[in-house]
Order: sequence, then C-alpha cells, then structure tokens
Amino acid sequence: MTISIASQIADLLNRSNNLVVKYNSRQILNSKEDYIFNLVDDEVIACAKCKKVQWYQWEISHVSVKESELKKGYGKNIIRECELRAVRGSAKIIQCTIRNDNFASIQLFKSMGYEQVNIFFYEKSGNYVYVYQKCVSKGQINRT
Repeated sequence: MTISIASQIADLLNRSNNLVVKYNSRQILNSKEDYIFNLVDDEVIACAKCKKVQWYQWEISHVSVKESELKKGYGKNIIRECELRAVRGSAKIIQCTIRNDNFASIQLFKSMGYEQVNIFFYEKSGNYVYVYQKCVSKGQINRT
C-alpha cells in the first residue's frame, strides 16, 4: 500500500463515517494488512477494515464507498472480499457494529445475511450501536 492510497482510505473513512477519532495515513499504513480496498484509475472508491479479533471471530468495520459510486455494488463487493479473507483465516463468526441511524449500512449487511444480535449505547458518540453477526462456520446449524 502506498502513502497515496493510505491517505485516500483515511479521507474516505473520515468523510463516510461519523467517527469519534479521525484517521490519518500513518494509522492506515500501520495496520495496512487489515484494509481491503477497490481502485478505479488509481483512486480508492471503496474500502473496509477486516481483522481477526478472536480465534473464531473476525470484524468488518468502516465499510465506505465514495459518494459518486454509491448503489453500484461496491459495498457488497468489499464485504464479500472481507468475508473471503475471514473464512480463509478460519473465521466462524463475522461481526460488525453499525450506528442505529445508518440505515444504508443496516440494509446492506442484512441483505448479506447478517443478523442483529445486540445493541448498546456508545457515550463518546451519543449513538446507539447495533451489533450484527453472520455465522460462516461449515457446520452451521440451520435455525429456521
């Protein structure tokens, strides 16, 4: 990952999310292995952070798509790439957290099989946050 790409990712994350702490290119470069991004003509149009948090669990965070590229499937593609990385990393569960007023992200993750499993209040942002999970274990039990 180049400094230019890291800077573009930081800018996209900061523009697309109501973050309590803003990102910079140095932070992105320090954890570059956690980021998945799509480029079009050397421009970052979509990105997400995807990392292992437990032996069985991975987390997808900050799925972001450039405003001019919304509703073109880039969000779903980034999530699919994160899921593939997580499964290759032996994930059993993939999790994300979404602000309760981020209807587009809620709909996106629900459309991809994620289920809301919890909610909490995050004092620093003043928002309620939903916890969504998806089981990707090969021995998954059909609960329906």
